[in-house]
Amino acid sequence: MTVATSTYQVCEIFTSIQGEGTRIGVPSTFVRFLRCNLKCAWCDTTYSWKEGEMVEGTEMSPERILEEVHANDVVFTGGEPMMQELAPVLAVVGDRHVTIETNGTIFKPYDRVDLWSISPKLGSSGHKPNKRVIGEFLTHYAHKLQLKFVVNGGEDLAVVKALLSEFPAIAERKVPVIIQPVGNSEQGAGDYLEGMRAMVEDHLLADPFWAAYQWRALPQFHRLLWGDKRGI
Repeated sequence: MTVATSTYQVCEIFTSIQGEGTRIGVPSTFVRFLRCNLKCAWCDTTYSWKEGEMVEGTEMSPERILEEVHANDVVFTGGEPMMQELAPVLAVVGDRHVTIETNGTIFKPYDRVDLWSISPKLGSSGHKPNKRVIGEFLTHYAHKLQLKFVVNGGEDLAVVKALLSEFPAIAERKVPVIIQPVGNSEQGAGDYLEGMRAMVEDHLLADPFWAAYQWRALPQFHRLLWGDKRGI
């Protein structure tokens, strides 16, 4: 279900650096909307959607949101931002670089978006990738798309490989494929990076399958710097 509105229920707005994907390290303002259509087991932003944890949020117009955008990159995230009608806020962002971070279950043709960061959900999340919607994004926006997979071991990587194999356009159009190990609040940075090293050596560099893809193994950089701290 989508919400058609000229105002938005905003969970939080903050300026930090992008911690994930191809624009990692870039100063960015994040606009996090309330509500999500999935309930991922390892979600680190349950305060944006989960009953009993969800914050009240603030009702904001597109213009009011823009007043809080202090970086040249603006990232619409959630929750699930594609549950919103984003055309009104996209109309006022000017020449800023726009990223939408989405779980890839809802497609809408927003040409104003510079980067679609699609994160199909794997088995460890409790969900499955929505292949129809992924196909829509590849058809319309392969030139401005990255696929970000949050993986928890070899079983998730096997699902990623099967999904990539179903869509030849991912290799043909050189769509960036981000492999991001899942972390947790109890895990220290050293343990997280050690697990990532093992995944890269044992599953990615050792497997000729990946040679056809523009893949990158990247951490959640912001969590290495700030842990579970919100608003940064």
